[in-house]
Amino acid sequence: MVNTRKLEQLLKRSDRTKATGNGQPESTPLRRGLALSGGPTLRNDPPANTPEPLVVPLNEVAWDQLDDLTPDPDIPKNHRIFNQHARIPTVTAQFDVLRTQLVQTFRKRGLRSLGIASPNANSGTSFVAAGLLASFARRTDLHVVGLDLNFARPAIHHYFEAVPNGPILSAITGSIPVESHLRRASPTLALGLNRPAPTPEHGSAAFPAEDFTDMVQDILGFLGPDFVICDLPPLLEGDCALNLLPGIDAVLVVSNSHKTCAEDIAACERILHEQAAFLGVVLNRAAPAPKGR
Repeated sequence: MVNTRKLEQLLKRSDRTKATGNGQPESTPLRRGLALSGGPTLRNDPPANTPEPLVVPLNEVAWDQLDDLTPDPDIPKNHRIFNQHARIPTVTAQFDVLRTQLVQTFRKRGLRSLGIASPNANSGTSFVAAGLLASFARRTDLHVVGLDLNFARPAIHHYFEAVPNGPILSAITGSIPVESHLRRASPTLALGLNRPAPTPEHGSAAFPAEDFTDMVQDILGFLGPDFVICDLPPLLEGDCALNLLPGIDAVLVVSNSHKTCAEDIAACERILHEQAAFLGVVLNRAAPAPKGR
């Protein structure tokens, strides 16, 4: 997680720009090297409309009746190689630290659902979501449901090398029971994978916000997982993410060290104000710190 103090310093410096030829300011990219380590705590400011926590015991019978993931034998070689690198101890240890921070914060504040979003596409939300979900699967005392809600670019199935059994939109709209869409990746992790939408605008216009909120409540009530973790569409591209926020307690923002600017993070924080708790920022594709520092 990014140290909150460092993030606030970045936001305060967001007006530090250099003039371009036409006199317009040029955005200053975020610093590198912050990645998943740093801050001892997450942001504490709860949204004004934080609901009372829903306390439901795990429904072990319903959980055990979920079908297992179907392995995909046709995963491209480059995906398999990437996944192998993502499983090395230095990477998994960072996700374990993030997992522990989130568990402590969620329990302290009575939160149950987390969205992982980014300002723009190709920032690595699916990688962070998949790494976090895999980390939860290694902790067998917690049950977690992961949902791939990136309708235009679903990717969670690539990281788990599994076949998505259909569009998650069917479960959101109630066309099928949500438990029939979910698949177990491990005894304590269930996934709602997704197929690409037929058109880019399909996801944002196909359902009212209440449908997704109802689906999350169905998951919490029927299965009783400890947490629901959602891979969201970009916050600054269209209204799809906005349509999902009413059903989510808190959001973690993923930034791309090569292109995300402090102004982008500030814009995301404004969007999340009174919609969901803004927990902090994960810096993806960060350059490693020089040895000896």
